[in-house]
Amino acid sequence: MKLAFALLFTACAAPDVAPPMAPVLASGPPLDAPEVSQLIFDAPGETPAPVEAAPLNVAPEVWLKGSTHVHAKPSGDSSEPIDDVIKWYEAHDYDFIALTDHNRVTEVDGVDTRGKVSVRDPGKGLIVLSGIELTHNPSGCLPQGDKSKKCRIHVNVLGVTARPVGKLEWAERKSHQRIDMYQAAIVAAKALGGAVVQINHPQWFWGMTATLLAELARRHTLLVEIANAQFLKWSNGDKDHPSMETIWDSVLQQGLTMWGVASDDAHDYEEHRHRKWPPGGGWVVVKARREPQAILDALAAGRFYASNGVVLDRADVDAGELVVEVGAGERGSYTTTWIENGKVVATVKGKSARRALPSSGYLRADVTRDDGKEAWVEPVRR
Repeated sequence: MKLAFALLFTACAAPDVAPPMAPVLASGPPLDAPEVSQLIFDAPGETPAPVEAAPLNVAPEVWLKGSTHVHAKPSGDSSEPIDDVIKWYEAHDYDFIALTDHNRVTEVDGVDTRGKVSVRDPGKGLIVLSGIELTHNPSGCLPQGDKSKKCRIHVNVLGVTARPVGKLEWAERKSHQRIDMYQAAIVAAKALGGAVVQINHPQWFWGMTATLLAELARRHTLLVEIANAQFLKWSNGDKDHPSMETIWDSVLQQGLTMWGVASDDAHDYEEHRHRKWPPGGGWVVVKARREPQAILDALAAGRFYASNGVVLDRADVDAGELVVEVGAGERGSYTTTWIENGKVVATVKGKSARRALPSSGYLRADVTRDDGKEAWVEPVRR
């Protein structure tokens, strides 16, 4: 009897740069996905024969610009057709977006009937990751926010595999505790087969605390918006409330994993109209192959930087040092601020900087241009 061996590979041989073409709708594996390889024996006790995998033509990793928080007409509070949303991001040189309509997994023309990966034109054009913004707007949450008592539990799920029809009902309506409401979103994310969970504009109406965000990190919510272009007032904090960066650092100091995201949370795209929620104010740039699953994997692993205007050529570790380099063609003057275990330990003027990783804890960097635009480099540990 012989061994039957089944091993699933994923590879992408697309070019690093492709002209705008039809989008690709894609999704990731469930949060608790099984192993993708398996051994099948015809009879017990036999020694498997060695099997050599065929060589793969794997495309190199490149920087890919994308938005993890995008709305279109199915959201109900946007008037923009899906195709026009896609055209806007293609015209502005994005490589991918996550379509995250309120309580809906929005279909894009070309998705296959299994809800896995679109076959429109794989490897070319704008990649559209399937997603949803789980949206719950109760009042009187605990811990309490501001005097309005408004509470906003908004959670993105990226790379979902399920395709529920219509509006999804998922919210926890019996408890007033924020953690219970967020937990309901985490459960819904798993049911949807979501690959990555993101907490959206967490300080809206001052609804987030360091203790709550740390507990969400323990429950494997990997992404948090530290800079939502529509909620800068809330992200930046004030004299009575910490900024999202401060809260994020408090989570990182506990040794927990959570990556900081910038997003535009776009709803309104037509330039000749007054745009309350315009596109383009925040994004992430991942280091990955130009392939949907590779992008989701990079987001989950923190292989990206967040930005609202600053372009980087490098943000990686070299010989035990975190190295940051601003794009060679970028104008302006720049300052890199090094944050080590929640404290500013140095600032460096210029378009490049490097610093040794600490013996314990983490190191991250903020790169600020003279016009106030920033890039946030994800935390790195030894």
